[in-house]
Parts: sequence; C-alpha cells; structure tokens
Amino acid sequence: MESVNGNDAAATISSLGYSRFLPEPTSRLSSVFSSILQGITGAAKSASGLFSGIDSGYVELLNKQIESQQQMQLVSMESNVEKSKHETQMAAIRNVRVG
Repeated sequence: MESVNGNDAAATISSLGYSRFLPEPTSRLSSVFSSILQGITGAAKSASGLFSGIDSGYVELLNKQIESQQQMQLVSMESNVEKSKHETQMAAIRNVRVG
C-alpha cells in the first residue's frame, strides 16, 4: 500500500480545481418556491372575481393584502426549512462533543 504525502494530496486537489471542502450540490428549492408563488399568485388573481360586488379600490387593497400574506407564508416556510437544516447539522456536532 502506497502512502500519500499530505502536500501531494493537497496539490492534487488544488490541481483538480477543488477547494479544501467539496462544494455542495445546488439546491432546487428556489425554483420550487418560485413555482409555488406563481401558482398562489395566479389563484389570488383569479379570486378577484369573488370581489365583484366590492368597490375596485377595496379590491386592489384586498389583493395586495392577500399577496403580502402569501409572501409572509413563503418566507416563514423557507425560514423553517433552513432552521431544520441547521438544527440537523448542529445535532451531529453536539453528538461529537458529548462523545
């Protein structure tokens, strides 16, 4: 079995274009969130027919409120996903510290 010098391994890694840590795969969550947002926004715009008996100024305000609530829900959902990912990563670190 051949021993590998640490400098040789570092040189090989840098010659391949890799940094010290391998990059993580790109996330597809942004495209998923975009498609969800477009679907929700389209549903909100089609719901404007439900406000047919209301003054148009109020309809615009209602649509803006619906859009802002949907945006807040999406931000909250993304925040919760990121928090879960962070807590999962921290659990491994905490287990190493205990052991």
